[in-house]
Amino acid sequence: MEVLLDNKPYATPLDGTTLQDILCDLMNNHLGGERTLKEVKINGQLFEYAVMGQPVDIFRDQIGRLEIETLDAREVAMHFLRQADGYLRTIVLSSEKVAELFRIGDERETNEHYLHTLDSLQLFMQVLSTTQDTLGLDFNHALDDGTWPELHLERLSSLVQEMLTAQEQEDWILLADLLQYDLVNALNIWREIIPQISRGVLS
Repeated sequence: MEVLLDNKPYATPLDGTTLQDILCDLMNNHLGGERTLKEVKINGQLFEYAVMGQPVDIFRDQIGRLEIETLDAREVAMHFLRQADGYLRTIVLSSEKVAELFRIGDERETNEHYLHTLDSLQLFMQVLSTTQDTLGLDFNHALDDGTWPELHLERLSSLVQEMLTAQEQEDWILLADLLQYDLVNALNIWREIIPQISRGVLS
């Protein structure tokens, strides 16, 4: 298997029987947490879940040429902090819209918007966690206003589970309430937390 990393031949062997294994080995044992994945091409074709499926289902012997582009992880984390408020505001507006749709009862349109909102929320939590690790942020330390970020991160995780449970039980009124009140409130708290975190990092 030929490997190119940031447009240069990468001769160091990468372990793993699937694409997922190979990428995990690269990220965990070769890049040292200093860079993050930007783009992956397999045999000249851009890797996309919708086209190629999950990386765990792509085996090493299917890959003749693997091209990997990376970004500086710290730069990505700093960019996230700068853009987080706009991203959170978008999720808040989406949550309020979905709650209204659930109450109206337009199931097809509602489910589409709900899944998009849930994906956006989970992506925010994932990137937030990565940013915490990359920048060495201490979420177990109270901020200037007495807020403890770790508690509010746990609250977001708890809300996701509550929303999924309400969805499984088809309790659309409860799900609407969770979206419109609990989630919006939790996200607005993060809109206050992020600037406090950012001041110490971006200054």
